[in-house]
Amino acid sequence: MVSARPKPGNNGSFLKPKLENQVGKRALHNGVAFNRVVFTEEWYANRRQIEEALSSYRRLLVDRELLAKLEQETNLDGKKKSGLGVHMRAARVLEQLGKWVNTTKELGHVSCVKIGDEFHWRCELSIAGLHHDFQKGIVYMKLINGQSLATSIVDSGRYDNVEGNTPNTFTYCGQGENPNFGRKPKDQKLVGGSLALKNSFVSKMPVRVIRKVYNFDDSKTDFNSMAAGSEGNDCGYKFVYDGLYQVTKYWPERKGDSGTKVYRFLLKKIDEKEPEHDLGE
Repeated sequence: MVSARPKPGNNGSFLKPKLENQVGKRALHNGVAFNRVVFTEEWYANRRQIEEALSSYRRLLVDRELLAKLEQETNLDGKKKSGLGVHMRAARVLEQLGKWVNTTKELGHVSCVKIGDEFHWRCELSIAGLHHDFQKGIVYMKLINGQSLATSIVDSGRYDNVEGNTPNTFTYCGQGENPNFGRKPKDQKLVGGSLALKNSFVSKMPVRVIRKVYNFDDSKTDFNSMAAGSEGNDCGYKFVYDGLYQVTKYWPERKGDSGTKVYRFLLKKIDEKEPEHDLGE
């Protein structure tokens, strides 16, 4: 369902492929339309906005004086925090300045982000519009009929997610009541993000998957060539957009150590080489 990926040019920009028969198209998946990757002029303009926003974000993580100044100018809370708090503060400043891209929740691919794109920090996923939450592993949207559908998930390693027995599959643990954390874990309930994943299974809708990957090579990162003053992630991990998956099965099970109930979701990567069907065809 995805057009051929463009190749990087010598100056770090992207060579533009032919655009014939691509402008304005959307993909259909089980009768529901969602955005696919279409390399139009608008796509490249949005991608440049992401590059600029990530460059500014990484600069703010280094230049705390500039961050504090912009917090005052945007009337944001300037409480001094470390770690993730600083990352959130920098992201919120850019949001107030209108630098975020793809701010509306959508099913399928988001504009100007390609499969394989890599990000230094978790908050960068929100800035690019790939995953609209700083901490939750499952993001979902509400339809007009009140039903919720999952738009994206992050496999960050906090839960017991397991690679599948077949290629391009893995089992994802439901949201909330993580038995690996907390003093007294409780049973998970089929609500919130877990309910949205269950609804995505029933309606056979695609879900964006972002993986946390360790021990990476910076030279292969698409969004890694940023302006001077930016700082890379020295923690030895990155977040990689892995593409669209479909929930093929879900079930409750009891954890052996704690005996608490968790929900498992089996996801399979969608074969993006299949022919696409466009609205009106």
